[in-house]
Order: sequence, then structure tokens, then C-alpha cells
Amino acid sequence: MTTALSAAPAPTLAGLAGLLPSLSLRAVELAEPVVFGTSPREDLQLLRILRDATSHGVRLHWTLAGRPCHPLRTHTHLVPPVRGTSEASAAYAASWTAAYRYGAFYYRHGPGFVTIKDVRDGASASRMVIDEGADVFEALAAAHTLAEAGPVDPAILDVAAEAGLLLRTGDDVLVLPYRMRHWPVPYSSI
Repeated sequence: MTTALSAAPAPTLAGLAGLLPSLSLRAVELAEPVVFGTSPREDLQLLRILRDATSHGVRLHWTLAGRPCHPLRTHTHLVPPVRGTSEASAAYAASWTAAYRYGAFYYRHGPGFVTIKDVRDGASASRMVIDEGADVFEALAAAHTLAEAGPVDPAILDVAAEAGLLLRTGDDVLVLPYRMRHWPVPYSSI
């Protein structure tokens, strides 16, 4: 089943954000291209929506316009575009699609801990468990800005950024791995 969102309620990726939980495991086609490359801050917001759509298992069909300001590796784990609006954006969309694999970079949480798996191309595979500071990780994952996350030691932000766990543009922050909400069948595929 494909849901076309061509008028109200969500003709754009931004309009889709609040609907994601109700669209879990459904296919959605956006009527308008998603424009990247306007600014790192705006791209961070668009990547957040893609991260959340991936987390909810939304099979999003969308068209890329422009190119994200952030390196390709930071978002190849997120649902990729199906096409581009120009030759350059189509080539970028093809690269993104080729690198995409569901389950390549995600986190799961338990009581007092978070596990993270990162098997994206371009670096050694890693799995980590955060027990001390799991609450800080989860606060950052839910926040759009550092102020929303509450007091966070700047050293933690630096370590997380170096580990490739988050992007930061000014006060805006995005935890890159998505929360695994729907385990795929067969589970061994990730």
C-alpha cells in the first residue's frame, strides 16, 4: 500500500514529521522534491526527519533536489531518495542508494544502557554499549538543540562527534543512528 501525500496533510518532508508514528511500516510517496544544500542547519533538520522515518520503518519514496551539506557517509544509513531533480542530484541519489542498507547504523535501548551498531561502508564495523551516560545519549537523540538536551559536558559532545555518532551545527544537534523500532525478518539480515 502506498500513501501519496500530494496535498494536505504532508506535501513535504517537514510536513511528514509529526505523522511518522502513524505511518510505521507503510509506503509513502512525497509529492515535492526534498531540497538539500540550503544550509547545514536546514540539512540537519531534513536528516532528522529521514532518521525518524527510517526508525519507524516508513518506506519513503522521495526525490532529491540539491546535495546535503554533510558528507555522504553521515546519512547512507537513512532511507535514500529514489531519484534526483538534476543530473548531479540523480548521481548523488544513486550513490546514496548504492551505499544504503537497513540496519547499517542504529541503536537500541534497554534499562540503563544503549547499544549501537555501525556497519556502514567506509570504516571498520563497530558495536558499542553505553551504560554510563545512556540517559545523556537518549536526551541528545530526542533533542533538536543542545538546550533541549539539558546540560551536556562538552567533552561528551566532542567524543560523540569524533566517533561519528552525531552532527552539530551551532546549537543544533543530530544523533545519527536511528532507533531500531522494527526488527526485520529475517533478523539475521542485519
